[in-house]
Amino acid sequence: MASARRPSEASTKGTKKAGKSRFFTNIESTTLALGNSRDGPVPAACEPNDEAWTRLGKPRAGDWLAEKNESGQTFSSYRRTMGDYRVPGKHNATILLVPLGASFKRCPRFLPFLVDYARAFFTGMDIELLDTEVGSTSAGKQLSLKRVSSRENEFGAPQYLLSDLMDLVRRPKGYHYYCRLGITLEDIYPGEDWNYVFGQADVMERVGVFSFARHSPLFYDGVHATEALDPETRLLSDARQAKWLRSCLHTMTHEIGHMFGIRHCIYYHCLLNGSNGPHDSAGSTFMCPVDLRKLLHALSTVPRNKGDHPCALERYRAMLQVWRAVLSEFGGGEGTGECEGGGGASSGKEDEDDKTGDGGGGAAASGGRGGLAEQERQIPCIARDVQWLERRLAFML
Repeated sequence: MASARRPSEASTKGTKKAGKSRFFTNIESTTLALGNSRDGPVPAACEPNDEAWTRLGKPRAGDWLAEKNESGQTFSSYRRTMGDYRVPGKHNATILLVPLGASFKRCPRFLPFLVDYARAFFTGMDIELLDTEVGSTSAGKQLSLKRVSSRENEFGAPQYLLSDLMDLVRRPKGYHYYCRLGITLEDIYPGEDWNYVFGQADVMERVGVFSFARHSPLFYDGVHATEALDPETRLLSDARQAKWLRSCLHTMTHEIGHMFGIRHCIYYHCLLNGSNGPHDSAGSTFMCPVDLRKLLHALSTVPRNKGDHPCALERYRAMLQVWRAVLSEFGGGEGTGECEGGGGASSGKEDEDDKTGDGGGGAAASGGRGGLAEQERQIPCIARDVQWLERRLAFML
């Protein structure tokens, strides 16, 4: 589950003690999490690097780890659990994205980036966007929410029951699907005793759903996501839409990561950290070395990929291309220069990227990269993501 809060949850319940260390786990546990001698050598792309990744500190009051008891997952444990039959292979190397409701038809701007980033992040996997009318990969139709149980959220807007949405996502038939993820601009909730949830995945069935709604910078002003994205009203600048898209890409890859069998990370600032929302001190745009090794292991069984290290290079190059495309698409209009505040990412820190492993040494100068310079100044959080990827690629090459 990406992030959710019970109405009466105590902010310090279940805090895990970490001794006198300022880190959540000790160095021995963190080192062991990368694997043991029986797992073979650690791929070069996953070698710990203080400039690329930051170890996770003790949780603050209100953080996910202050309220949840997470034991972590080592690479050795992941490898044993996944075996040879739970990883993608020759006949099931497709991720299906299922639009839920009609909202994407009104506001389609984010959809191409979702597909492209999923294809880049999960290198070698096929990505399909469901067309319910003809069963093709075009983006013409969405599954109707008319028969989905709903209630009103705190702003009087419809809020849809997660279990019913999961049933919709299970409907499309196809043995070639490794996992299926429903995506929606509607608010969702998992049960009557919960206020909301950003997303949730069933790891065993490899089915999940996530919502864009509460990532919107205007959600807590009572503005529905479709109104916020309406190209005619222009309630949000391009820069604020880009920040919103960034949050959605975080949640999407976080949930699909769970469907690849990867549990919440407790070792580093990582995309797979559990999160209680934008003010959680954990999080990152990217996977830490432990979870990256898990993902590369799973993707190494996909026929298109040949070994861990080449897969990692191709993956980073493709991710960089998508983030540059986001800058190009959203960085040309009037920007706010903001990358912190409302509607934040469930798995990333927009105002703390430099100290949470999203880019190390801060926003570097962008000279020599032509028209990207002005776009990066408008959307600094995405500029840091771009610079992080550039540094990783330079290091690996």
